[in-house]
Amino acid sequence: MFRRLSDRAAALTFIVLVLGVSLATARVLGGLILALSPLLVTLVMLLVVTRDGWTRDGRRRLGTGRLGLRDWPVALATTAGVSLLAAAGVVVCGSAHFVTPGGPWLKDAVALGVTGPVLAFAEEVGWRGYLLPRLLWLGEGTALLVSGVVWVGWHLPYILLTPLYHHDGNRVLVLALFAGSVLAFSALLGRLRLRSDSLWPAVLGHFAHNATFAWLGTYAISTTHPVVVNEYLAGDTGLFVLLGTAFCALLLGHQPLPGTVSSRVSRSSG
Repeated sequence: MFRRLSDRAAALTFIVLVLGVSLATARVLGGLILALSPLLVTLVMLLVVTRDGWTRDGRRRLGTGRLGLRDWPVALATTAGVSLLAAAGVVVCGSAHFVTPGGPWLKDAVALGVTGPVLAFAEEVGWRGYLLPRLLWLGEGTALLVSGVVWVGWHLPYILLTPLYHHDGNRVLVLALFAGSVLAFSALLGRLRLRSDSLWPAVLGHFAHNATFAWLGTYAISTTHPVVVNEYLAGDTGLFVLLGTAFCALLLGHQPLPGTVSSRVSRSSG
């Protein structure tokens, strides 16, 4: 459609499309379409709007061509590790206790291992693969913040218009914890993406967080205060997860390694 589109225009178009799809589909079509929408909008941008996806350079900017193996342990430690510490934290506080896994825990673990990476990739290819590199003209810190704000906004229709996601507890407190945690994850996963010049550490981190907190909350800890434990403290975006993720993002620092996406932005943008 457009033979040449600046990073600024491409990012704005992506944001409008992905937020529009979220608002239009959250209530009508449900969570699966929402989860896949960053991938679908990325494909529309690459193959239809700009047609960058038909070129090697356009595909390279997604960061899928390198595994970034050096940062995989960091991705696991800062996501699965934080969820484990958060679970331990609610046990230490006396709000929950560890239990021996029962029920179909192995079947669910296998299901998470199959579907989780697909869903994590569907999000990450949009947020950290397509959008973040096209926001770097703002500077790394602002790019991470803006991509995080868009990520928060993309979730809001599903939270506010359906009873399926973060529906329990005080709505103001839950939304505040959710927004803070997503911004922290945006900084963490974005820095993994930039310093490795690869999308895969971010995909691994996203999957590891989702799988770990879901499995722990279902099979490894028990509580008589589910809202406090699962929403306010140690769930998907609880306070312990927020603080741990923000701390890890700060530890990663602001300077990507030489030759990464951030240091090449001036040659890739237009």
